[in-house]
Amino acid sequence: MKETKPWFEVWFDTNEYHTLYGHRDEKEAYSFIKSLVENLKLSPCKVLDAGCGSGRHVFAWAEHGFDARGFDLSQNSISIAKERAEGVDNASFSVLDLRKLKDNIESAGKYDIVTNLFTSFGYFPNETDHSDVVEGFSKALKYGGVLVLDYINAEYSKKRMVSSENQIRDGIEFHIERKFENGFFKKSISYTKPNGSKKIHTELVKAWDSDELSELLSSEGLHVKTIKGDYDFSAYHNDSPRMILIAEKK
Repeated sequence: MKETKPWFEVWFDTNEYHTLYGHRDEKEAYSFIKSLVENLKLSPCKVLDAGCGSGRHVFAWAEHGFDARGFDLSQNSISIAKERAEGVDNASFSVLDLRKLKDNIESAGKYDIVTNLFTSFGYFPNETDHSDVVEGFSKALKYGGVLVLDYINAEYSKKRMVSSENQIRDGIEFHIERKFENGFFKKSISYTKPNGSKKIHTELVKAWDSDELSELLSSEGLHVKTIKGDYDFSAYHNDSPRMILIAEKK
């Protein structure tokens, strides 16, 4: 019987994923980390970026003098990050499933800051998986350490959801369909590869509100101190572009 991998394990490791999302802004990442450092009055310390993709936030931390490590499930993303990290002493990368961080002994109690940015969470239909991820965040932090969880604001996203669009990137036309279903944002992405084969991938992201997500973090000893509404640290409200929870491990 053929084993079926979860959608995120397959899609995030494709070249087409990087083609579609490769335009993500390095300057935006640097600016957000700068805002975190200034607003939270952070001094260089050990940072773990959980679900780091190809490492743009890790490199931003490193540029600010922090000892930064990132991990991601995608071997493709980590290969890109490692190649870029050659010669950078304070940025390192590894392959790891978010759900396995809780069992990673070498990370236990090691970090002053753990970040999970740009909605790199909420993919799992099984609630236990979400709890396992948050347990991993908590276990990786020192007592008094800080978690920064950057997530979609569901109300904002629902109001502005584009149901159908086409995007052309590097000669590939992506057809994207979006809908809200069973508590998840569902995005279907179809395209034709250069060899003529047609592919479709479906992304799922859970629509938590701030109270639900705060309660999930609290269940693992991570107590939310403040919630911000965007990367400029503006106040959070129902129509904020983002939902950035900043929690402390008690």
